[in-house]
Amino acid sequence: MATTNHPISDSPKLSTSSAVKPDRFIIYTSPPSALRLSHDIPSDSLTASICESEKTRASIIKSSTSAIRSFFSISKASPNRLIYVTAGLAFDAASPKPFGGPKAHPGYAEFEGTTVASLLHYLVEASFKRYWAYRGREALDFVVGCVNQARELQYAGNADILNELMLKGMKKAGHIPWNALVTIPEALRHRQETRSDAAISEVQFTPRLGPANKPV
Repeated sequence: MATTNHPISDSPKLSTSSAVKPDRFIIYTSPPSALRLSHDIPSDSLTASICESEKTRASIIKSSTSAIRSFFSISKASPNRLIYVTAGLAFDAASPKPFGGPKAHPGYAEFEGTTVASLLHYLVEASFKRYWAYRGREALDFVVGCVNQARELQYAGNADILNELMLKGMKKAGHIPWNALVTIPEALRHRQETRSDAAISEVQFTPRLGPANKPV
């Protein structure tokens, strides 16, 4: 078991955070576009895209959380580790609402779940609720950015930064004490890899050429 006792601060400050802005109330006469989170294969990134068919809000949240888990499962690192890294990026007072807010009581302090699954659900549900209530995509795009950045950091391979963000996410989620000697479980330890490692782990398909597409 690896043991670390380095203090966890709000650093590193990464590009996903933004200044908290006051709410603007706007009345709309039509419902918001039906968005969901999905893995965009061509760009190999998580995106927020319009649903092909109308879906219930519960199904959108379920499919979006599944998309994030699937997106993280390509990595050698545990998806749970990368979910905590995502929380470490998102849970900051300077983050956009619903996660940011006053330092004394930021939005993420509302999270009370005790499992990684509940943490992921909260990240997705809170951002979608914000979108459905205010139409602005800032919270959704912020979470998408945090998820993509968590995997990019994994590919970059800096274990110290990843460990700090993971422990920050665990502590701000209330899953481990703030001022205690922390032992990182084997399942949550860093796994070194590169983007090329992830690429060869995915099954690649070559589309069959139809009669109109066959070379002449």
